[in-house]
Amino acid sequence: MKVAKFGGTSLADAEQFRKVKKIIESDTSRRYIVPSAPGKRYPSDEKVTDMLIGCFNVAQKGQNIRALFDKIKSRFFDIAIELEIDTACIDDKLDEIEQNIQNKSSRAYAASRGEYINAILLSEYLSLPFLDAKNIIIFNVNGELDQSKTHEQIQLHLATLDKCVIPGFYGIDQKGNYHVFSRGGSDITAALIARSINADIYENWTDISGFRAADPRIVPDSKYIQQLTYKELRELSYMGATVLHEDSVFPVRASGIPTQILNTNDPLHPGTLIHYLPQQKAHLPLVTGIAGKKGFTAITIEKLRMNSELGFGRKVLQILEKHNLTFDHLPTGIDTMSIIVSTDSLFKCKDKLKEEIESAVNPDSIVFTDKLAMVAVVGSGMSKKIGIAARLFTALAEQGIVIKTIIFAPSELCIIIGIDEDYLETSIRSIYDTFIRE
Repeated sequence: MKVAKFGGTSLADAEQFRKVKKIIESDTSRRYIVPSAPGKRYPSDEKVTDMLIGCFNVAQKGQNIRALFDKIKSRFFDIAIELEIDTACIDDKLDEIEQNIQNKSSRAYAASRGEYINAILLSEYLSLPFLDAKNIIIFNVNGELDQSKTHEQIQLHLATLDKCVIPGFYGIDQKGNYHVFSRGGSDITAALIARSINADIYENWTDISGFRAADPRIVPDSKYIQQLTYKELRELSYMGATVLHEDSVFPVRASGIPTQILNTNDPLHPGTLIHYLPQQKAHLPLVTGIAGKKGFTAITIEKLRMNSELGFGRKVLQILEKHNLTFDHLPTGIDTMSIIVSTDSLFKCKDKLKEEIESAVNPDSIVFTDKLAMVAVVGSGMSKKIGIAARLFTALAEQGIVIKTIIFAPSELCIIIGIDEDYLETSIRSIYDTFIRE
């Protein structure tokens, strides 16, 4: 039994709908289908969700949205007409949505309507029942997912439906107010469904054939990763490898359900299969993937005999918490503490932060180092081999790249290095050539 989620580019127009139908009908175990709203048909095109939010913004100013909303209607009618779907199934619903947005319904309601209408069209095209996500995805009044009630409602409703189409991205609270996940949140809807019905696999169909071992904009011929673990995925996604919505892995990961990333435009490609544990323990690659991200700042605090001062780290971290700052990494020495944070998050509080740290712990010095990039070298096989770090440092040294910080993950799954962000692309290419390129 499979749950299959199709992204916005997979359902951007009638031709993409045809591809999706062929994929679904090729495997009878694909029983629960979760569509996104129509995405871009070409680079300069506009996503339907963005168009709906645009209508919402105009309505909030008291202006008429008719001209803008007519473009949204045209997108859906074009799909329906080309696929010979009776437009009556969506005509009244689109009029109702337009009226509700014009009358200043919530932003979440407006943003969710692309998934809603697209799911109706897809259910008609596939001749499958339609199940509104508001019946199964339950939020509390604060906009937080109620996992217990969601799990209960999914099981209750799907017990009577052998197959169906369910729109992603949104749900409601007990008062009937709409709430949405962050953008790309149809992934989360599908993962929640997969977990609740204990699916054999969760398929995520998009416009790329899985994860690459490095960003193809940096390494154009980088290999596709056939298999990786959820832990490896977490490390790579955090450092910018964005194929899946990050939150979508948690429901299926906790249940041990594999996720497969597949390409709607190349359905015969095996894509990337994500497991809870490595599947080929005897033949694990040394490095599964490399990812990097710019925009970090290191706050380096020095104080003689810091290690013997009780509560030093706690006091510093409490100041970060006071300013709603999270830290990404925390490399330390006997007399040195370095806190690596997002540069953007420091924009409004850098001077105040420095002042409060000086007052709290009286350090010998505080230095802010901007323009840092962090590079993650990820692989379950690294812990089993000697000399990985030596090869990594040699590869960077040969390119004249200075390593400013080094972090070895306790899981032995990942080595993270901090470098000048001007060398991010060079470092990734060098590491790829050393560990992955044949």
